[in-house]
Amino acid sequence: MKKNYALIVFLVTSFCFLNAQETLWQVDLKESLYEVGWIKQSNDGTVIASGAKGLVGLDHKTGETKWHNKELKAIDKNTFFTIDGLPLFYVEYMPLAGKTRGLIINSSNGEVVFDTKDDNYRIRNFIPIPEKGIILFELIKEKERNLMSFSLKTWKKNWVTPLGESKGLLQRLSGASFVNQGPFFNKENNIILGIKNEIFTLDFNTGEVLWNHTAKKKIKALVYSEINNSLYLGIRKSKVLTVLNPSTGEDITPGKLKLRGTLIDVRPDNDNNLILVETEGFNIITPETNEFKWKKSFKIEFLDEVIPHEKGFIAVGKSEKDGKIALVNPEGEKIWDSKVKGYSYYVTTTNKGVLYVSSERSNILDFEKGKDVWDKDVKFKSIPAVTYDEKEQKVVLFENEKGYKFDLNTGDIELFAEDVELEEVNKKTPLVAEYVDGSGYLLHADQHISLLSPEGELKYTQYYRPAASVDGFLNMAQTGLNIVGVDLDIQGSLDNINTLTALSNGVYLRSEDQTDGNSTSTVVAGMYTGANSDQMATVFEVTLTRFSNSKAIKTHKFVVTKVKGDTTKHFIYMINKKTGAKDAQIELLDKTPNYLIDEIDNVVFVNEKNRLITSHKF
Repeated sequence: MKKNYALIVFLVTSFCFLNAQETLWQVDLKESLYEVGWIKQSNDGTVIASGAKGLVGLDHKTGETKWHNKELKAIDKNTFFTIDGLPLFYVEYMPLAGKTRGLIINSSNGEVVFDTKDDNYRIRNFIPIPEKGIILFELIKEKERNLMSFSLKTWKKNWVTPLGESKGLLQRLSGASFVNQGPFFNKENNIILGIKNEIFTLDFNTGEVLWNHTAKKKIKALVYSEINNSLYLGIRKSKVLTVLNPSTGEDITPGKLKLRGTLIDVRPDNDNNLILVETEGFNIITPETNEFKWKKSFKIEFLDEVIPHEKGFIAVGKSEKDGKIALVNPEGEKIWDSKVKGYSYYVTTTNKGVLYVSSERSNILDFEKGKDVWDKDVKFKSIPAVTYDEKEQKVVLFENEKGYKFDLNTGDIELFAEDVELEEVNKKTPLVAEYVDGSGYLLHADQHISLLSPEGELKYTQYYRPAASVDGFLNMAQTGLNIVGVDLDIQGSLDNINTLTALSNGVYLRSEDQTDGNSTSTVVAGMYTGANSDQMATVFEVTLTRFSNSKAIKTHKFVVTKVKGDTTKHFIYMINKKTGAKDAQIELLDKTPNYLIDEIDNVVFVNEKNRLITSHKF
């Protein structure tokens, strides 16, 4: 749940510089806080310092104290997290007398915008919905689930509504949402969401539960259709697809929507119809009549996924040993099908056909006959690292000591690098890739960095032993992806799957992608005042510029490492991506250092002697 955005955070006491750096400012907080327990950084850059005499917000450019809350003494740093795209952060305060309080604080001025006080709420997760002007916070109170609507216009709580008790243990800050389906908004603008086997519909303005539906088993799929203002409900192992009136909860299911197998999914197609996917096949539901479009469902072994496309529907059957992919026309008739060896954990469409990556092989099936586009299969033992070469306009894939270039337009693939041995890298290493203009492709993980030229030459490869403490380190990748329902372990970074999907859909530069070179500012939320839309005055606007634009021009990677010799030393290295050289470094004398690396502004904030905060420019 921690959202630290390219900050590397550790705990702290003293340091010395090997390479002289520019000191921007230094502040002694002994008088304000007595001692500094930890420092963090909010989304707007404000440095948050916690001590025995309160909580302080420092301007990250000048070091000036922006605010000081003397009540919030000795905050537990493990409760701190930021809220996406906004100058808001959450902490929990445990007073000497009284209950633990959860607080949402505006980092720009220190204002407490939400305080649980004596209600004993803890925030578990949050769902930003800027188009509706709200954030939905998931709160827990012992075993009770609660939903809070928080206004982005007034920065105040709209309402808190209890949503029943959980049978299991609810843990705060777990990162897992207890909202399993939705939220959706019906034509009355009411909020619809699914939690395990229940559906709740809440009044947008008051939070009142307008109606509640309880199913016998867990909800497998919940889809709201704006076309006919209907709510489609699929229950685990149920033989019936239920249709509800989203305004009243009334069951309006027609008699012809019975299932022959087990429901897998319900999703919209490209023509505002609904695709009903079940184990025994898939069919199309016409929203105007709530009836099946085809007399017979299309069947395929191990059906798991259906992808709508302008040429029809791609049906994907997945099993641990063998699967199948088929192209189905709009009338529900097979155009072709093709067997796939291994479990297809990634399937998408390209200009030349259906690209699949399985645990055994990868290829493209052409749209005409379902034949292999590539003469030879590409075999990946793990999820490949992915980036996009902006000059050559090709997707670059790297895995198992091999580099490939894939042209999305022609469908051609070429092997441009072989036997590339990276230091301390195996199939479990969650490598991600980044295009470095004029140099090649950066292959990196938390402690690893290598550069591969466009011609396939390994320019450098380096591994840095991790420091003793990596508390708060931003983990860019997930490893050991367990495919749901399948006894299969796919290693690698899940970020690469998202990048592949974006590239296949023509999105070559993504704001959250390391390769983003042309990002623009996007307003996430704002506060405005005025009599009407023509007379509005901007109070504040929060954008993603700080995060995406600075990443696009970043020329270095920061690594924290320990070096063993006669004595073990800890360093921060500022590594040049193009050369691999250490352009700057800081030696940390203490084994448990406390500092922040702000990769956005190339600044290091160090907490020295538990009272001095110093800002150094790399």
